[in-house]
Amino acid sequence: MARDHALALSLPFESAILRLYRWERPTLSLGRNEPTGGRYNPAVLRRAGVDVVRRPTGGRAVLHWRELTYALVVPVTTLGSARSVYKWTNTCLAEGLASLGIPAEIAPEPPGPTPLDTGPCFQVAAGGEVTAGGRKLVGSAQVKMRNILLQHGSILVADDQGLLAGLGDGVACAVDRPATVESLLGRRPAEGELEGAVVGAFRRAGADLEEGTTRSGTEAELEELYRSDAWTWRR
Repeated sequence: MARDHALALSLPFESAILRLYRWERPTLSLGRNEPTGGRYNPAVLRRAGVDVVRRPTGGRAVLHWRELTYALVVPVTTLGSARSVYKWTNTCLAEGLASLGIPAEIAPEPPGPTPLDTGPCFQVAAGGEVTAGGRKLVGSAQVKMRNILLQHGSILVADDQGLLAGLGDGVACAVDRPATVESLLGRRPAEGELEGAVVGAFRRAGADLEEGTTRSGTEAELEELYRSDAWTWRR
């Protein structure tokens, strides 16, 4: 999270960065403004061997484990607005998944925003997110930093999101299991297969992307923030 934040603060002029990564340990990420009081229990998380971090982006809780996380950093002016970036990014993701034979589609817009207290991210698909067969497959969230937009998302490879029900005090559990890449393909993707499909879709859409892998001094400073309980449990 510190690296993604640092990339957004130091993006070169007229550049765009796409970062794809996986997690070494099961990790619960909380949305920037998501309330945690009475919902997630730090002691329960520790006993379960689950790390926790609060994202710089919005949205609701995600368990990162058997999934692929993406971070796109781009000037808002590239496509005119944050919403345009959101739609374009999710369209690229859906097309990348479709290239593997996954029936990915874009969820219709609901009459209003999804409240932060409705439960974990994959319980309900927000308008414009990537779904398959009516079930959420990719969760995404944004934050604007001056004229730079950071969009985060989680592509579910396998379904671990139901584990969230046992990691807190009264956390809601999804009624329907979310869609996953493995269940839709009927197999586990080969190493690098999913990453290649995602990058290929962005490039076919005309994106001139750099890889966001270089560590910076700004990232080192931000690590202190993202490791702190004051930030993680601030709400």
